Amino acid sequence: MGRYESPEYRVKEKEGAFEIREYQEYYVVKYKENEDPMNSGGFQTLFRYISKNNEKEAKISMTVPVIEKKEEEVYTMAFVLPKEHLHDIPLPKDKRLSIEKIEEGYYAAITFSGVSSGKVEKEQETRLKEWISKKGYEVSGETRVAYYNPPFIPGLFRRNEIWIPVRRSKE
Repeated sequence: MGRYESPEYRVKEKEGAFEIREYQEYYVVKYKENEDPMNSGGFQTLFRYISKNNEKEAKISMTVPVIEKKEEEVYTMAFVLPKEHLHDIPLPKDKRLSIEKIEEGYYAAITFSGVSSGKVEKEQETRLKEWISKKGYEVSGETRVAYYNPPFIPGLFRRNEIWIPVRRSKE
């Protein structure tokens, strides 16, 4: 993954596959379409955006991870925007896309390999939430799933993560 840019963060705490990370702010281009609640068109629409289907017709470098999140009853998908575009982000031509600023903050994360599925993601999310509670944090936002590899990479070699925004519990 070294050749692809990712959001910057510092690890504040680590225990096996679990981490508390402090992310710097970053921007994403996000796909959300109420008529496509399972997000089947997200990747191709986002890929067209970085392949010059934007107002500047700019070629934008691929980044990792691809981030999915459920908003209301619709799944969204987002590509992280490279830092080189932060002061001049090309606006999308496609109305299903929007630019979103992700504020700096703390996230609990769990890393796992294999082919990701709804069942696997739910199991990993449950494990992460138990660890969050054990460590004295509380959930402060929606769960995200981060995918680092293209589908042609064998499952054993794929890196996936669950991210959950957190804050210290008020005990």
